[in-house]
Order: sequence, then structure tokens, then C-alpha cells
Amino acid sequence: MYDSDYCGVAKEGPNPIRCRCNAVAVKNVAFEGCWTDKRFLSCPGEDGESCGFVHWVDDVWPDSLCKSLLKLWDMYSEAKDGRVRDALNRVEAKFEFEGEIRKLQTDLKKAQDELKVVVEEKQVTLALKAKEEQAMIEANDELEEKKKLDASSSNMHRCMRLKAEKDKEKLKDEKRKLEHMIADLLSQKEKAKAKIRKIKDFCDEVYL
Repeated sequence: MYDSDYCGVAKEGPNPIRCRCNAVAVKNVAFEGCWTDKRFLSCPGEDGESCGFVHWVDDVWPDSLCKSLLKLWDMYSEAKDGRVRDALNRVEAKFEFEGEIRKLQTDLKKAQDELKVVVEEKQVTLALKAKEEQAMIEANDELEEKKKLDASSSNMHRCMRLKAEKDKEKLKDEKRKLEHMIADLLSQKEKAKAKIRKIKDFCDEVYL
């Protein structure tokens, strides 16, 4: 480690200590293991290369202190590794969480599309229902008109009335079918709304 009280080139004395590459050694302070805080001289490593020369200036610490330092460094390494593992676990959890969010967003989009289809089908059904009701009104008007025009002929009147009644019953059947279709569509709409509310509540809980 860098120590402002012990740094630079070792030039004390007429014959300064040199490394194997014949360069004047530089001052260093150890910051690891049982040599922590001990001063030493090393190769300056010119041009990015070092000969591996090391000359300790201070004596080694007592055995009890060396063991304590080694234990502390082991504890530091374990704690550091634990923090790294925790960070990796958090990153993995984050990616998994984001994947769930994307899936929920996809499900929400799908539910919205399904609801849109249901609404469009309902609009079409309502339009058909209005058309059928208009047809029924026109049929009733036509029936009344035929009654007035054919009052002189009871047989013809009876035949036309029977036909009109049949048409009316047919229209009623179609109306009932349309009402069932509308009830089914409304039921699907409520289910879609419930699904969307459930997805929205889940998203709100996740983001909170």
C-alpha cells in the first residue's frame, strides 16, 4: 500500500540497495497477510517488468500476532466473498424479477386485446339486435297493413296472419338467441375485467 512516510526510491547511504536488474530499489509498505504494515524494498519494475526482488526492512511480527493477522485476513476474504455472492444473488433475483414483470405485462396486453375483441363483438351483437328489432317493427307494421288491406277476405287474412305469426315467432327466437349471445359476451367481459384487476393488483404489489 502507499505510505507517505515511507515511499520513493531507497537512496540512503553511499551504496543504495539495488534489485536484480541493478536498479535502485523502491520503498513499499505491505498490506496483506502476516506482513501487514511491514516495510520492504522491491524492484521498481521499470517498463512494466519486475525481477521479483524483495528485501524486508522490518522484522516479522510475533507468531501470535501473525496468526491473528492471518485470521483477520481470512475473515476479510470470507466477508468479501460473501458480499460478492450476495451481489450475484441480488443480480440473479433482479433478472428473474424483471422476467416475471415482462411476463405479467405480456399477460396484461393479451387480456386487454381479448377485452377489446369482446367489446367489438358486443357492439356487433347490439347492432344486430337493433336490426332485428327494427325488422320486427317493420314486420308488425306490415302485418297491420295487410290486415287492413285484406279485411274483405277472411281466408286470405287468416293465411297472412298465420304467416305473420310464424315470422314473429321466428323473430322472437332470433331475439332470444341474440339475448343469450349478449349475456355470454357480458359474462366474458366481467371475467376479462376480473383478470385485468388481478394482474394490475399483482403489478402494484411487485412495484411497491
